[in-house]
Amino acid sequence: MILKILNNRNTLLTLSLLLGIFLGDLATFFKHYTLLILVVVMIFSTTSFDLKALKDYKFFLNSTLKSFILNYLIFGIIVLGLSYLLIDEKDLFYGFVVIAATPPGLAIVPFTTIYKGNTKYSLMGLLGVYLLAIFVTPFIIAIFSEGTEINTSRLIITTLELIVLPIILSRLLLLKKVFPVVEKIRGKVVNWGFALIIYTVVGLNSKAIFSDLQDLLRISLIIFTSIFILGLAHWLITKKKVSLENRISSNLMLTIKSSGFAAGTTLAVFGERSALPAAIMAVFVLLYLIFAGFMYSKKQK
Repeated sequence: MILKILNNRNTLLTLSLLLGIFLGDLATFFKHYTLLILVVVMIFSTTSFDLKALKDYKFFLNSTLKSFILNYLIFGIIVLGLSYLLIDEKDLFYGFVVIAATPPGLAIVPFTTIYKGNTKYSLMGLLGVYLLAIFVTPFIIAIFSEGTEINTSRLIITTLELIVLPIILSRLLLLKKVFPVVEKIRGKVVNWGFALIIYTVVGLNSKAIFSDLQDLLRISLIIFTSIFILGLAHWLITKKKVSLENRISSNLMLTIKSSGFAAGTTLAVFGERSALPAAIMAVFVLLYLIFAGFMYSKKQK
């Protein structure tokens, strides 16, 4: 019973946040392993990518284009615009730059299925945007962090480690003799890995969270607007124009970024202070996924 509760994604995220705030001493230890943890999480997560989907290239390209516009262009413009206006500290601003450059969250696929959206669209869009992210992610970060002592080659290598390498290695986990075991532990590996990353980022910033509530409120306002207000606006605007299942898929694609990817990448490239927005985003992503369930089900009834 206790193990079942601990393996729950929502419980783990809540515990990781609380432990990071009040018992964050071990965060300095995990800091050196966040990139490795994230690579393992991405390997298990990307086993859901079926590369055979590329054969239906017209649908694949259409889904990729729509997903890119939603998750990178619209979300990116909103989050970068608001952070430019409200954030003075460069380290925190770079945290939002990484969020804008981060690909959509892999949780979109299972939640599309749960909420009865268009799973094929979500899966193909996610795969396509992740392939584009190989080039787009380092490009956005390099452009908006111009003037910093950022190592561009290291940034490109990090992107390859977090996207290309996991997709390649995940093919090995799909082998017939291996996949049954992978399928059983995949959820646990992803949830625990994600929780460790969030714990590390929050633990490293626990003093800053309490010492500067003004920054915390500004960060929360930007992320709340970029997820909740943007998501609600999209849901209302597409009411008469888009089918229900496509509305659900596109709404999730618009609002859900990969918090673990953002936190791990920011920590590796810019440092612990810059990773604070990504840690806070993880909370809002969780809350929105719960809120979205009520919003979608209300319409279906």
